[in-house]
Amino acid sequence: MEKVQDLVSSIKETITQTTSSRKDEVAVVKAMLNDKEYEVAIWSKDGKIGTYNPSESMRDFLAIGMSKSAKLPIAEAKELVSVHEFGNKEAENVLGFSKEIVNTFLQTGRKLPLGGRKNSDVSFSLKPVAAGERRFPTVLGIDENGKKIPGSGKTFVPAYESIKVYSPCPVWLKKK
Repeated sequence: MEKVQDLVSSIKETITQTTSSRKDEVAVVKAMLNDKEYEVAIWSKDGKIGTYNPSESMRDFLAIGMSKSAKLPIAEAKELVSVHEFGNKEAENVLGFSKEIVNTFLQTGRKLPLGGRKNSDVSFSLKPVAAGERRFPTVLGIDENGKKIPGSGKTFVPAYESIKVYSPCPVWLKKK
């Protein structure tokens, strides 16, 4: 079983630019599901107020479902779930579900706070972007020295939705 912090460090060391990687997403989620020792600190204006353990939370979720659907005592369901090792398919399902939580909740028009962490306090909201003409960089040609001649083009973009990120300096950092 891979430790979350080791995996995150390993990924950080190998990237040279910010790109997406489905393989890394699944690996991190799988590690979060299986690493029973991984916890994150939860922060608020009053400082550190607790911790969150993703593996423990998911195991509780599964144990409750097993207990209710199979009519098992909750203690037995928790014992069964405690020895389970999550695989890639389960990580993919959790990843898809968690992304859809964000996409669906933002449709309500409300702000979605991700929760305070030691060095961040991030929230999202949906932002409509009006249709209109947009400029974009383009190459007009090549000069006699073989260099590209920069220019700009125009295109019409239909209305779409974007995500607005709120990320002020956390109040718990300002108190220092």
